[in-house]
Amino acid sequence: RIPVNDPLSKASLLAVAALEVTTSAQIRLAAPLQPDMLPPSVAARVTEQVETSFDPVAGTVMLRRRRRLGALILSDRTETGDPARGAEALASVVADRDLRPLPWTEAARQLQTRVAMMRALEPDQWPDLSDAALKDTIHIWLPPYLTGSARLSDLAKLDMTEILRATMPRDQAARLDKELPVHIPLSNGRAAIDYSETPPLAAAKAQAFFGMAATPKLANGRIPLRLSLLSPAGRPIAVTADLAGFWKSGWADARRDMRGRYPKHNWPEDGANPGR
Repeated sequence: RIPVNDPLSKASLLAVAALEVTTSAQIRLAAPLQPDMLPPSVAARVTEQVETSFDPVAGTVMLRRRRRLGALILSDRTETGDPARGAEALASVVADRDLRPLPWTEAARQLQTRVAMMRALEPDQWPDLSDAALKDTIHIWLPPYLTGSARLSDLAKLDMTEILRATMPRDQAARLDKELPVHIPLSNGRAAIDYSETPPLAAAKAQAFFGMAATPKLANGRIPLRLSLLSPAGRPIAVTADLAGFWKSGWADARRDMRGRYPKHNWPEDGANPGR
């Protein structure tokens, strides 16, 4: 201890030459000492410790640099982390929060499901892109996209669909698009396939399916596809995995009902061959 009115009480570091030990150790003789001007024999024992931490309030990765002499902290300062440390720290935060900070989109989730379906068919050929696997390997695939990022808000600029695609070779990603396409072509456009449905489902107005003789195949017929034919109001008329069979057996009743409700729309007798 040193009296508060002693000029030396404001020094950050003292070299103490004499103590008076009563109920406590009182400093009686000392001199101010600069941490950067330690004698060489003492300076050689100084260590520097660098810690990267995340400030949840500011949402920022910070780097804390401490110089120690044993248990004595000579300096302690916080500064912006270097790019590599910042990327690793952000990746750790994302893992700790079960990937929730990532800007997940419907397209990214659909891609995950498509890869999982191919992996179920060919376990040894496709990567595991489940949330659990991505969390376990996050320090491999995520940091390269975080270089220069120090804030949690920087994650918003990431394209998760492209990041997930990049985990596969280019030819494999192309094969995925061929085996499990995002859309199926229709007579007047295309219909998105929803792979979160079991089996996958493509929905569009009934008129868009006119001229399609059979249900398109997924993964060379290894995964069934259902088609949802919608009314002009967007309500399901029928859901089928066998479009050819529906045109032959179910379409007549559906057509009769739709002609009564929507007489201004085209309702051919043969949906597979509407021009007849």
